[in-house]
Amino acid sequence: MLLRLRTSALSVLLVLFCAGHGSAQMFISTGRDTLRDLPGVEVVVEPLPPELRQLDIATDTLRTAVDKRLRAGGITVYGSQIANPSAAKAYVYVQLTAVPVSGSVHAVSIQVHLRQTVRSSVTQSNIVNAMTWDVHTIAVVKPGEGPLLRDLVLEMVGQFVDDWRAVH
Repeated sequence: MLLRLRTSALSVLLVLFCAGHGSAQMFISTGRDTLRDLPGVEVVVEPLPPELRQLDIATDTLRTAVDKRLRAGGITVYGSQIANPSAAKAYVYVQLTAVPVSGSVHAVSIQVHLRQTVRSSVTQSNIVNAMTWDVHTIAVVKPGEGPLLRDLVLEMVGQFVDDWRAVH
């Protein structure tokens, strides 16, 4: 029994010791440098989940607000892939996911990404829909707090605008 306990404790310590020293290289670099030389973006806002209807926020309203914030930041917004002259076909992607916490209170995961087509340096093939920039958070909201949720999304889009301006 004592040997089993010592073995288990040693295994846990070994895992904890090695966990701090692990590293991996990401296949796709991310961050503001991946925004360089893009002429503009499209905007895609996933349909908001039904759980968010009680928060007084709608998909079309959120998409319009994101579009307006990007344009105010000096970023060209294309209405379609055909209108976008870049081979990267970059688009800002917004997704909100809600999970009930208690009663009418929800935890909402908010993700804002830039997705684009990138080329593999190994195979020279295109990788479609690669996330190259992202920011995400979780908010707890209750009915009537849709405007606060919208403002949080726009703050995150503002971080994208700041990174865009830094490389353009």
